[in-house]
Amino acid sequence: MQRSAIIGALMIVGGAIILVLLSGFILSAFITLLKVLAVVLGIILVIGGVAMMLFGHRWWERRPERWGSPPSST
Repeated sequence: MQRSAIIGALMIVGGAIILVLLSGFILSAFITLLKVLAVVLGIILVIGGVAMMLFGHRWWERRPERWGSPPSST
């Protein structure tokens, strides 16, 4: 066997052992990131809901006088 293949295999085994030992920390960090993402998404939804309540009528009401007359047939 080549020396690089043995070193590569040892690096893979060592990395796997480290990941198994730190799996609790990695899982808790991932859960924390998901919680932060949920908080940010919740804040965006609340701000969007307030904006829709305050300014939504401007987007949903499309009166012809606001947008001009319909195009004339040629």
